[in-house]
Amino acid sequence: MNLKKYFLLAIATIFANVAITSCSSDEDEPEIPGNGEVTRKAFILNEGSWGGNNAGIAMYAPNGDADFVGDIYFAKNNAKLGDLANDMIEEDDHLYVLLNGSKYVARLNKEGVEQARYVVGENDGTPRWVDIEDNYLYVSQYGGKVSKLDAINLTLVAEYKGGNNLEGVVVEDGKLYVANAYKVDGSGNYEYNTEVHVVDAVTMKQVKTIAVTENPERIFEIDDKIYVMSKGNYVEISPSMQVLDVVEGKSIYITNADKITEGNNGLIYGVRSAYDANWNLTNEFFTYNPKTGAVEEQSFLKDAPSIFSTIAIYLLEVDETTGDIYVGTSDYVTTGTIYRFNKNGNLIETFDSGGINPKTIVFVD
Repeated sequence: MNLKKYFLLAIATIFANVAITSCSSDEDEPEIPGNGEVTRKAFILNEGSWGGNNAGIAMYAPNGDADFVGDIYFAKNNAKLGDLANDMIEEDDHLYVLLNGSKYVARLNKEGVEQARYVVGENDGTPRWVDIEDNYLYVSQYGGKVSKLDAINLTLVAEYKGGNNLEGVVVEDGKLYVANAYKVDGSGNYEYNTEVHVVDAVTMKQVKTIAVTENPERIFEIDDKIYVMSKGNYVEISPSMQVLDVVEGKSIYITNADKITEGNNGLIYGVRSAYDANWNLTNEFFTYNPKTGAVEEQSFLKDAPSIFSTIAIYLLEVDETTGDIYVGTSDYVTTGTIYRFNKNGNLIETFDSGGINPKTIVFVD
């Protein structure tokens, strides 16, 4: 992005925000480049830094029919998003964003205006991940809880209690699959769990558990299959990707991996990250074919910049409509960078993410 253009946009946004007195109606909303004109939007969730109260949501127009907005949430709501944004999903033109540090879940419209909020209780564990099915949100929490919320007004409907610190959650065929990541003993030592809890989405009662590799964190539903990403124990057990055999109640190891995302071509894209003895970082990009079970070690990015070998890959997402691949990098201190590739792995453009630690992207028509 042209830096002068970005600077002028930032100044314009600041002046627009000063004039805001209320966000209760469309007439009160600030004038933002692309407001009401964008044919397709990409919302980029920037996690921010721990305790920094600097999480945010950027708005980017993949079709080039609007200017980039570095913090659409602030521009639309005249308020900061909060501390440590951890997850965001889209359903029926609504955005659901989860704040780990600020301990709430919010529903936004596709313009970025907040419409409802659920605040996690002061004595309850922090929210971690969210999924949606049949107009219900399922929010995993530390402390061993999944909260079931009405997706429109975000009121609490039911709860599941079990496990220790729960991470990833997905809903598939009437069942919740929830990662029971770890627990801390009385001496403050971490003990990594090896199980995914299977919970009936209606009764919110546990059906069974499935054994997985230590420290499960993310869970994905891809083409009716459940994939689990475990972080390992940070020593001899590396982060890995597994698929669940839900009938037999077991997990099947696929390959070492730190991040995966679903392509729009039946493939799964992934990245492995590793540090050597001198803390030099290396990243390897790979492809997995669920139909054949084959892992292709050749990178799916044909002209990846050299910095990919030395910087943290914080985001990996695919536009399900175009097949474009988005890779976000972070140095954990300054604004992240987004690299957009076409479906063939050719670099299209590079731009700032709008905030620190770009976490995920969702696309809205």
